[in-house]
Amino acid sequence: MHDLTQGLKNFMSELTDIFQDCKYLYLGRVGEMADGTLQLIVMEAVDGGPADTSKLGLDSIPALTEILAKARAIEHLPGCRTFDIRWPSYIGYSIVNESYALGEPETSVGTGKLFREYTQSDYLDYMRKASWASDRHPGPYKHWAAYCLNHVIDIASPSEPKIVVTITKS
Repeated sequence: MHDLTQGLKNFMSELTDIFQDCKYLYLGRVGEMADGTLQLIVMEAVDGGPADTSKLGLDSIPALTEILAKARAIEHLPGCRTFDIRWPSYIGYSIVNESYALGEPETSVGTGKLFREYTQSDYLDYMRKASWASDRHPGPYKHWAAYCLNHVIDIASPSEPKIVVTITKS
């Protein structure tokens, strides 16, 4: 039984493992396609060039100017990946401004870092209260969360997502 459980854990993490080395993610797009598929496009981002602080009008504060001189923009640059994530069916999804998102408590059970797969979460509890979806219909479902700069996207679905990764060219 232990081997089966370990195998299941390994399978569950495969979908989130491809995001493990991402430092940041940006939301590119989320939406429903004509066939009922939910599509989420997220873009990997990295520390880029110096941040443009000229528009801040802080030249008169030398100490702050010195600190900001070390700042770097967070950018989707050539060589970064774009993830096209599609669920063939879903129960619900939400987008929350990162500034207001609470995130999942430590008692939630999931794998991954910036793209997480949960089998137990507050969002799943919410979906059980807000919908009539159950393990009987449409069947057991999970919660996926994309923790992007500026947005947190939560998806509840009985389907495993299909993920296509492309690399941005110069």
